[in-house]
Amino acid sequence: MDTASSDSVGKSKPVCQCAPKSAVQRWLPGFPIALCLLMSLSSITVCLLMSFKTFQLENRLQMEMDKASISHPPHRAFLNEDGTLIPELSTSIGKLVEEKVVVLMPKVRTARDVGPECSCPPECMCVSFSMRRGIMAPNPV
Repeated sequence: MDTASSDSVGKSKPVCQCAPKSAVQRWLPGFPIALCLLMSLSSITVCLLMSFKTFQLENRLQMEMDKASISHPPHRAFLNEDGTLIPELSTSIGKLVEEKVVVLMPKVRTARDVGPECSCPPECMCVSFSMRRGIMAPNPV
């Protein structure tokens, strides 16, 4: 190690003869900071873009609602003075509700008359059940 004299007292300091750092070694410590900065800027950009798009959508929705209020009568036209539906709508809505209730109600299944030895589901034809009838059919289960 070479020494260079730095002051007049005679003390010497070691001089480092290290190789110069490459570009990658110089920029590597700043990479996480640059990455965080890039991610922050991109999130701010996305936030501003989404705010702008939301603003445009709200304006379009407001224009459509203004158009609809002009072309369609208000909901009060379907109501009587006391707040009930007019009879023409009441009957058709009642029919629709009844159809929907019939479709959505659970179906009632009747129990089968089968002996205690068979515990198969109704769509299954058991071998023992078929044998009692005199029919030989394999068990489909």
